Amino acid sequence: MNNKNVLKLSELKSETELIDKNSGYDLIFLNDFLIQASIGIYKHEKEITQPLRINIIAKVKNPKNINDDNLQSVVCYNQISKKIKKIIKSGHTILLEKLAEKIFQECFKNKRIETMKIRLEKLDAIQGAESAGIEVERSRAEK
Repeated sequence: MNNKNVLKLSELKSETELIDKNSGYDLIFLNDFLIQASIGIYKHEKEITQPLRINIIAKVKNPKNINDDNLQSVVCYNQISKKIKKIIKSGHTILLEKLAEKIFQECFKNKRIETMKIRLEKLDAIQGAESAGIEVERSRAEK
């Protein structure tokens, strides 16, 4: 019998041995965040607010010492939502792309955020469509 093609149990690695111990990243997300925003290029869009759905995923350097008593030990999704609200309240934005850049700029102030993907959807932009919008990804290296 040929034993060349027989895999020995002792040669198998566990899944945990395959994990890169130096990778150390978490994904923080904010899904289907609905907010009224003053956004758009058309005259009628400058006179109203309209519903905007925001989805964000941020790749974050995993903190070494997570502390229940110190919110600063993690990147907080609630803080990201507060930053978005502040940007939206600051005034009219013409382009979704510009709004995404404002969000990137504000969120990248946190040095642990390495990469972010932002999806912005206008819910009332096109009759017959559930939404229309953009999805943009940036990394700290690009900033």
